[in-house]
Amino acid sequence: MKYKTLLVHGREDKVVPVENSYRLINLLENSDLHIFGKCGHWVQIEKSLEFSALVNDFVKED
Repeated sequence: MKYKTLLVHGREDKVVPVENSYRLINLLENSDLHIFGKCGHWVQIEKSLEFSALVNDFVKED
């Protein structure tokens, strides 16, 4: 069984380069990637409302 995976990344992340998420999206089957613009390492804090909506929508999907 392939589990659905949500990857999130801040485009301006200086701790973990966004290229890591590009690599993961190609390695993980059944995965989605959302890159937040004008956002650094702390996506869940810097873009809290957008992040929460994205995660809620992801969890609601079958």
